[in-house]
Formats: sequence, C-alpha cells, structure tokens
Amino acid sequence: MANVPIVKKPQRYSGRVLDLQDSRHTEAFNPRTAGIDDASPLEVVRLLNEEDRTVSTAVASQENAIAAVIAEVADRMAGGGRLFYVGAGTSGRLGVLDASECPPTFGSDPSDVQGIMAGGPEALMRSREGVEDDREAGAEAIREAAVGAADYVLGIASSGTTPFVHAALEAAREVGAGTGLLSCTPPPEDAVQSVDHIITTLTGPEAIAGSTRLKAGTATKMVLNTISTGVMIQLGKVYGNLMVDLRAVSRKLVDRSLRMVSAVTGLEREEARRLLVAAGGSVKTAIAMHETRVGRFTAERRLDVCDGFLARMVHRFPPGSPVQDFAEFPGGTGQDWDRLLARLARTPGALRAAASRPPDEDAAPTVGRTREDVAWQLDHLARYEREAIRPRVETWPVDGALEFEDWEDDSEPGPSDASADMETRIEAFRREREGTLEALRAAGAGFLDRTGKQGGEEFSAYQFLRATAQHDDAHVARIGERLHRSLLEEDEE
Repeated sequence: MANVPIVKKPQRYSGRVLDLQDSRHTEAFNPRTAGIDDASPLEVVRLLNEEDRTVSTAVASQENAIAAVIAEVADRMAGGGRLFYVGAGTSGRLGVLDASECPPTFGSDPSDVQGIMAGGPEALMRSREGVEDDREAGAEAIREAAVGAADYVLGIASSGTTPFVHAALEAAREVGAGTGLLSCTPPPEDAVQSVDHIITTLTGPEAIAGSTRLKAGTATKMVLNTISTGVMIQLGKVYGNLMVDLRAVSRKLVDRSLRMVSAVTGLEREEARRLLVAAGGSVKTAIAMHETRVGRFTAERRLDVCDGFLARMVHRFPPGSPVQDFAEFPGGTGQDWDRLLARLARTPGALRAAASRPPDEDAAPTVGRTREDVAWQLDHLARYEREAIRPRVETWPVDGALEFEDWEDDSEPGPSDASADMETRIEAFRREREGTLEALRAAGAGFLDRTGKQGGEEFSAYQFLRATAQHDDAHVARIGERLHRSLLEEDEE
C-alpha cells in the first residue's frame, strides 16, 4: 500500500485559547475541539464521544446532593405532594420528557410529576427565543400549576442563570414548597442561598461553545433519570429491579406485564393472563395476590397498609395469614378524594383525545371490526356507569356493607354500531359520569370509608372508585389505539 501523505490541517485562532468573556463554564472555549470544523465524520464522532466521557464523572460528584433531593421529594410525594421540573430550552424539554415518562414506566398519576416549560407547549416543538428571560411568566407558571407547600420544584438551568427558572423558584418558595436547582456551572451565590438543594454537575466547556444540549444536556438527562427513578423506588413502585407498578393498557405493556408476572410467579403465560385480568391489569396486585393467596381487594388493602411496597407486603402477609378486621385498613384521605374525583372527571376528555393518539410503534396490527369494537367499548362504558357504578354509589349504606351483585355486559357490537357518531357516544358516557360525580359530591369525602362485600371479600368504597378509574384508563388506552388504526386503514383503502 502506498504511503498516504499526511495533510496538516490549518490551525485555528493561531493556537490561542480564546477568552469568550463569560464566566459560565458552559459558555467557555474548548481548545480540545477547536479544529472540529475540519474534522471527518468519524473524527467528529470521536471528539464528541471523548467529551461525553467526562459527563458520568461530573454526575457522580453530585451523588450526595442528588440523594438529598430524592429523599425530600419522596417524602413530600408520600404525603400527597407533587414534583415539578421548571426549565427553558433544552433544560425545559428534558424536564417535560422525564415527567411524561413516569406514568407509563411506574404507573404514577400524570399529576405527580409535571414539567413546566418556558414558552408553554409550543416551545417543546419549536424554539421560542426570549421566553427564558420572562420572569413574570416563570412566577405565573407556578401560580397556574397551583404549587403548594406540599410540593417540590426543581429548577433546571444549565447556565445557572435563567430568569424564568429563578422567578419560578422564588414563587415556589413564597408558598412554602421545597426547591432545588440543577445547573452545569456554579450558579450565582444568591441562588445558592435561596434554594433547599443545589446540584451542580460541572461538565465544562461544550464541544461547540455554548451548545448546552450536548454535555450539559446529557448530564441533565442523567440526573433527572436518577431523581425520578429514585423517588419511585422510595415510593414502592419497584419490586427487586422490576417496575411492577405499571398497568397493562396497551399491547406492549400487556406483553411486558405477562412476562413479568410469569417470571415472578412461575405461572405459564395463560395462567398469568388470567391472574392479571383478575388483578385489574395491575402487575403489582397480580403478584401480591399469587404470593399471598388472597383476592384482589384484600391484596390492594394489604399493599396500602404497607405503603405500596410489594416486598414488605409479601413478607408481612405470608400465605395463610388471617384477613384482619377491616377497620385496620383505612380507606382514603381527603387528598385521595379530590384526586379520585378529578381523575373520574377527566375520562370523557381522555376518550376524545384518544381518537388522535398515534398507535404504538411496536404494536401488532389490529384485526377484526375495529370501528365496531370502539363503538361497543364506548357504549359499554356508558352502560357500566348507568347500571353498575352510579346505582352502587347512590345506594351505598353509611353503616354496614353493600353486597355487590355481579354485573356482566353481554351485549355484542353490530354493524349499526360502527356508523354511529363517536362524539355522541362519548357525550352519552359524559352525562352518565356526571350523574355519578354529583352523587359522590353529595355524599362527601366520608364516602371513601364505606364498606362493600363481594364473594366473601370485603373492600372499601375508596378501592371501588380506584378500580373504576383503572377501568377507565384501560378503555381509554385501547380505544385510542384501535380507533386510530381503523382510521389509518380507511385512509389506505
């Protein structure tokens, strides 16, 4: 092979280390990548990878600070509080991303972890320059989210100086919320003194000066992943290293749930499927039922007593343990009441939104009469509300247990179902649900402690309403997938 002459590349800036006149680390000049504009694709990859290798070390240096945030957030969320991420640009988008991944990963309520983005939803898809400097908007975002003393607000600002973020933190402190700041450069001293926790991952100069979506963005993603995962572990959302608090509401999650239940219990797939159905689609409840040999409501009561920790529940209640007096298993709290009513009230809107929900990328193609199936599910929800949910709410005695009679929907979808207007069906369900909500509001929060009994198993009205909300969620997810696919199939025709 002939020798290939080495072409000396031109030296940038005459070999000088430039002073970009900005004290923030993320805005500094990086001499290691000064010639990246003349690098080959392979050289670019190597240069960026070399810079990225420093990120994990920067994150590891903040392990104590990150752990402190996890501990406080978990404690606040256990008491009904919420976690808010606040940021602008890349920082804000990463906060929204992490928040949006918590419900499908850990089965958490969408309100538990929320992202607040400078510039609002529009800024998620398209950069809106200048919104990060709007201090009033930062404070207003906290007020609109009704942040309170039980909540925790984590500001995310790679440069440490974003006005929108600092104004949001100030507003959060004024109402007594916990506060923290995640930065990739030392923040101003007044900011350090005014928040409860500081996480500073010093990632140094970016490969491209000031482009904080690079190393700073990677460090931010790592820290947020660690915080949300750590919090959910502390709240009992994980069993061993399995995320057992997910709910089987899509094909992908059904398959994952079946594999998880089968692996832990040793059951064959079809047996695991039957157990999962009996558990209302909850992996955690299914495993609890099998490991302690009890029914769904008893398993859920015992999990509540153990603060949702499956390992504690299995250890405390081995198979054959007597079912304690119902009085030892409290229903819900005032916060549970408000959240349950809000969750039940959201279902009609969620059904409307389901029509525009993209299908899961890895979902198998839907077969059969998809439009008829969706129409039947909407009608089923209205029938269930009218014939089973509201009558039970309206007749539930304050003293004594309500004896539940089995309710089965034996109706089948017909050709006419497909031609009816979907919005009309959703509206029919909305009216039925509003009737139920009116009955619940009239009963008041004490309704949660009323007792029901079915097949010898005792449960609380709180568990009944929680199961109703879970039933809603399962239908919303399936309707969204099937309706969208049926429309796609029509377009292809």
